[in-house]
Amino acid sequence: MERESVNTSIKCKIECAASSKTAYGDKSISILKEKFLFVLCLVTLFSFQAFSQSKYEKEFRIKESEVPSIALSFVDSITFDSKVKWYKEIGLDHITFEAKAISNKERHSIEFSENGTFQDIEIEVGISKIPSDIYAKITEILTLSHKKHKIEKVQIQYTGERDSALMFLRENRNNSKGITVSYEVIISTKMDGNFVMMEYLFSAKGEYLQSKQIISKRKDTIDY
Repeated sequence: MERESVNTSIKCKIECAASSKTAYGDKSISILKEKFLFVLCLVTLFSFQAFSQSKYEKEFRIKESEVPSIALSFVDSITFDSKVKWYKEIGLDHITFEAKAISNKERHSIEFSENGTFQDIEIEVGISKIPSDIYAKITEILTLSHKKHKIEKVQIQYTGERDSALMFLRENRNNSKGITVSYEVIISTKMDGNFVMMEYLFSAKGEYLQSKQIISKRKDTIDY
């Protein structure tokens, strides 16, 4: 229910912004309606801040012997440029395992469920790796929600069936059959007078999917 509130709020703000642009372009729209749209956007903005979902995570380094065998076999079948390091993440309602390594000078994270089921691949990239039109949509949404913010990290997220993901990685990302692409953007911003970290997820077309406030408690420094 909480996630639905966040998604509805953001989508409503985006629609409000789009409607507002139309209103300014159409002289037949009255000033009263323009003011109403502006007030509605402000209301939804405050609603988003009030109902923002939190993401608690405690992440720490583990040994290979602690990783589910099915997850180990997945990662062992892929060639990386660096040693694979394993981490365990404990959230409010989940436990996941994550393999971190470098390939083609990019940081890769492969996440698995508690029983070793493949979940997703995340590759940290620079902003330049996002198509300019998609990046424009993403920044417009972020600015609408947070007037002042800083992009701290951008990751391309790949999801799909286990075999499709393996093929994708083995063929150097040239085979994307069965793979869904998303963009994960982590920003720092100020809410209620406090600095916070927010995680946003966007579709391959730059559409808003979800957002969470990050409450992180890492036992040690993550390295690759």
